[in-house]
Amino acid sequence: MVSSNALICIIYFTSALVLTLAGRDFYQILGVSRSASTNEIKKAYRKLAKALHPDKNQDDPDASQKFQDLGAAYEALADPEKRELYDRCGEECLKKDGMMNNNDPFASFFGDFGFHFGGEPQQHETPRGADVLMELTVSLEELYNGNFIEITRNKPVIKPTSGTRKCNCRQEMVTRNLGPGRFQMMQQTVCDECPNVKFVNEERVLEIEVEVGAPDGHKSRLRGEGEPHVDGDPGDLIIVLKTERHPQFTRRGDDLYTNVTISLQGSLLI
Repeated sequence: MVSSNALICIIYFTSALVLTLAGRDFYQILGVSRSASTNEIKKAYRKLAKALHPDKNQDDPDASQKFQDLGAAYEALADPEKRELYDRCGEECLKKDGMMNNNDPFASFFGDFGFHFGGEPQQHETPRGADVLMELTVSLEELYNGNFIEITRNKPVIKPTSGTRKCNCRQEMVTRNLGPGRFQMMQQTVCDECPNVKFVNEERVLEIEVEVGAPDGHKSRLRGEGEPHVDGDPGDLIIVLKTERHPQFTRRGDDLYTNVTISLQGSLLI
């Protein structure tokens, strides 16, 4: 006769086998348990995305595939509805229901992570829109435990419209013939003809991670989420963390742990 504990083990391993046969094991890819919280999944994704990014692993021929697998795992497990379906019958069920869109997680998750691996930062040859600075107030509890905060960004986005416009205007030297043996060199504004565009306001929901122990004034840069430029690249959105005053505890400088850990464990982490 099979005991209840043995039966539970059999069911668990059978379920794991079914999921493996039905597609990739997203929990294994992210390195989290099947009971992991959404925040744990997001933290694991952020950590692995930095480590596995193809720009950082150019000698690994499988780097792109690993990164794609990681993105698919995050897409499936960070969404409660997709995760529930995946837990029931695996990746194939998500594909059959059209729920795996292969979206770029960076589109709404920490901008593009600000990846710059090796070498000096490249100078922008094209014009850029203005950076946007935003202060985000966080509690002492959030700084101690870590957290993910959603913000809504209402920003102008460039859309095509009818007609043409002058673009890429620049100063060029031209030579004018004034007569026999006489020439004049002068600067002249030269422009191209480009399709016309207009600015349309759009709402985007972005996720900011409050890292454990982040100092007051810590900055996070979300690339491309700033103001657009009609003839160039958009600027960046810069999030500056500001610590909210706590009614009982005071943070001394950036030393979060030695000054407040004991008190926080006793009263805040219940």
